[in-house]
Amino acid sequence: MDQRDTILNYLREQPLRNITLLKMVTYFSHVMNCHYVEGPEGRGVLLLLPAEAYAYDHRTYPEAELIVFMEYSSPAVFPHLLALVPKDAKLVFKLQDEAYYDALSKHFSLTKARGYITYTTPANLHMVPAQEAVQVELLDNRLLPLWEGNHYSLEEIQEYFRSGAFSVSIFEGETPLSTCLAFRNEDQVWEIGAVYTVESARGKGLAKKVVQTALFYLHRDGRIPRYHVLETNHTSIRLAESLGLVPCVTLVHWTN
Repeated sequence: MDQRDTILNYLREQPLRNITLLKMVTYFSHVMNCHYVEGPEGRGVLLLLPAEAYAYDHRTYPEAELIVFMEYSSPAVFPHLLALVPKDAKLVFKLQDEAYYDALSKHFSLTKARGYITYTTPANLHMVPAQEAVQVELLDNRLLPLWEGNHYSLEEIQEYFRSGAFSVSIFEGETPLSTCLAFRNEDQVWEIGAVYTVESARGKGLAKKVVQTALFYLHRDGRIPRYHVLETNHTSIRLAESLGLVPCVTLVHWTN
C-alpha cells in the first residue's frame, strides 16, 4: 500500500469530519505534499497544497502560497506535523477542529477569514423528489450560466460530470429557473453544490425543491450527502435546516 492509500484509509475512518482533506487528496495529490506520520503516540496527516492549484483558493487568497490541512489522533502527534509546515511561506490553514487552532496559534499569528459548515442528513430522514424537478446525468449547457454565477468554473463542472455528477433543475419551458449539482467528493460522500435560482424566481421555494430532490437520489443510491455552506450565508443555512439537515463539522479558514 502506498502513502496516498494509507492517508485515504486513515481519513476515511471519519469521512465527513475529514471530507475536505479527502477531496484534496483525491483530486490534488499529484501537485501537493502529503505527509503521514505514525508511531506509538498516534497517527497524523499534513497536506500542503499550492494555493494556485485550486481555483477557489487562488481567487480567494491571492497572496497565499500554501493551503495547510491536518488531522491527527493525539496532541502528541502535533509537533511532528508542525515540523513539516514551512515557517517562511504565506499560509492559509483550513482546520476542522478548534484544538488545531489552539495548537497552531502558539506558533503562528492567525486571523479568521471565514468558516464553512458541513450539513448532512440524519439516518431517519426521508426525502421525496419534487414533481417538477428534472434530474439529468449529462452536462446541460443551459445551466452553465447559473452554475458559473456561483463561481464554479467550466473546468470544474466538466470534471464533476466525468466523475458521475448529476444536476437537478426546474425549468419554465426551456429556461432554467433553479438548479443544483450533486457530485462526488470522495468515495461515498457526495456534495450538493452550485445551488442557484434566477433572481426573478426567488422566494418561491424552488431551491429547496431541487436540493430535496438531489437528496432523494443520493439516498436512493446509498450515498452520504454533504451540503456545504458559508457560515454567514443565512439563506442557505435556513434552507438546510428546513430540509432537516444537521451540521456535522465546521471548517474554518485562518490566514497568517
